[in-house]
Amino acid sequence: MKHLKLFFSIIIVAILAGCQTTKVERQTGFEELQPRSILVLPVVNNSVDVDAPLAVYSSLPVMLAEKGYYVYPANTVKTILEYEGLYEPKEIQQVPAESIAQMFDADVVLYVSIERWDTSYAVISSTTEVEFTYEFKNRSGDSIWKASKKMAYSPQNQSSGNLIVDLISAAVTAAINRAAPDYMPLTKTANYQVFYHDPATYLPDGPYMPQDKK
Repeated sequence: MKHLKLFFSIIIVAILAGCQTTKVERQTGFEELQPRSILVLPVVNNSVDVDAPLAVYSSLPVMLAEKGYYVYPANTVKTILEYEGLYEPKEIQQVPAESIAQMFDADVVLYVSIERWDTSYAVISSTTEVEFTYEFKNRSGDSIWKASKKMAYSPQNQSSGNLIVDLISAAVTAAINRAAPDYMPLTKTANYQVFYHDPATYLPDGPYMPQDKK
């Protein structure tokens, strides 16, 4: 009887432990600073895909503007940086944040790096992966917010009930995904989760968010 009680006690403790949720520490840099404008710097590319930075860079301004912040136009940023002799993203991101912020009169500066942007292929399957790091710095050069996000996608084929047909279909789908992988859905989803959804990193609504959307 004692052994039975001990067994049930262990089961109850295990269930309660499984039900506990990990408390996520909220980053409150934006709430404390209450910035109005965001300067997105050209994206550093640590992948082998030369087209990745432009795709990522183009996906950020609209998403941040929809949160209610003024985001400096990418073309304007590029032109001014080049006028200052700054062309390479890595070189640009090494300039002190306070200097960059003063150059544009921006409240915060966003640094983004691509850590992974590729597709792995295995005969009848393929997996597209992206991984990014994000960091906001204020006008004094202090880091007020950091995040990282990794996403992966493997195309799934519906079963036809015919094994041979399904294998051929899977091989064709994998080949197409390898030849022309679509990274944008993963990129937009990663940005959305970081800026809108993640309890630790979501951005509060900015000052230009329409009242009917708050």
